[in-house]
Amino acid sequence: MPNAIQTFFLRVSARCNLACEYCYVFRQRDMSWRALPPTISRDTVTLFAERLGEYAEQEGVRNIHVVLHGGEPLLVGPFLLVEYMDIIREYTGDSVDIDFSLQTNGTLITSSFAEACHERGVQVSVSIDGPKHVHDRRRHTANGIGSFDRVLEGIGILREYPDLLRGVIGVIDPRAHPDEVLSFYSNAKLHDIDLLLPDATYETPPPYRQERPDIYVDWLVEAFDTWFDNYQHISFRTYEAVLRSHLGMQTCSDTFGLGELTYLTIESDGAYHTTDILKAAYEGASHMGITLDSASIADAASHSCMDEYNRLLAKENLPGTCCGCEFRDMCGGGSLPHRYSQANGFGNPTVYCREMKALFAHAGRRIAEELRSELAREL
Repeated sequence: MPNAIQTFFLRVSARCNLACEYCYVFRQRDMSWRALPPTISRDTVTLFAERLGEYAEQEGVRNIHVVLHGGEPLLVGPFLLVEYMDIIREYTGDSVDIDFSLQTNGTLITSSFAEACHERGVQVSVSIDGPKHVHDRRRHTANGIGSFDRVLEGIGILREYPDLLRGVIGVIDPRAHPDEVLSFYSNAKLHDIDLLLPDATYETPPPYRQERPDIYVDWLVEAFDTWFDNYQHISFRTYEAVLRSHLGMQTCSDTFGLGELTYLTIESDGAYHTTDILKAAYEGASHMGITLDSASIADAASHSCMDEYNRLLAKENLPGTCCGCEFRDMCGGGSLPHRYSQANGFGNPTVYCREMKALFAHAGRRIAEELRSELAREL
């Protein structure tokens, strides 16, 4: 019997005010967003809140995390977004402790919205890829205007409340020098970062790699050394996960596989989905075929799509080429959407397999060197 779902991604907007070049929602294989309501309705939010209260009572869940997501969630309008949070709390009642967080591109944050989030204990994560020239060449509006200055302004507003800014998420640009990127985060006092590889599959290979086959290997290895030697005061989640894996500790990262799907996604039309990162694979990859109207959260949590997703993550079901790999238990075949091909479905190692092997091997050598140096100092 699977554990009760406690995290829900509520996609309040199916549109965005930016046109980021690598976006897995709007620039990959799944174009179903075009048929979705641009923003979620009050009726859908209310139904979600009712379903949530019902599920919490049924499963005895007392702590729930709701992530407000998009597109860009603030396109709903900041005051309406706050109202939606209040509706969800109202319908779930005092017996359920609901934590809200928001994933935003940071360009639409206002002081009044930040104050409302502070009052409600909401935490906000902002997307920023690095210094201005790195960020703006891929995170821009449809007419090419960069978003960096507006993002920094939004971060500045959030920093008026010390508890509000949860961290930043970025996408690796392998053309940028690692020290330049990490020094930007350090100087900007952005010390909790999640830098991810661009979403890619065997049908849509990683950008720039065809021209430069080692571009991601070189970046990941150099960035690891740069972080390990100079920037460990920054929480770089992917590299921390690599270190924990080498030390035999449990880890969780979107970059790697294994584990299980512990959340549900609800689209702006009220449809249940597994995880929106599957949109990088193919049209409809995350669809479950049920909605808030037709099914309870318990129905969605026990749906065959959830079972299949978790089956693919299980160690015994990893692709055959992963079975003999020394890093199998660390990498877990890689991020599930990155395993996709039309020929084999998800029966492949990650399209970043060579990069993962290089990163884990290099990190292992660095850890061994550090331990030898530490032992030598103690003798």
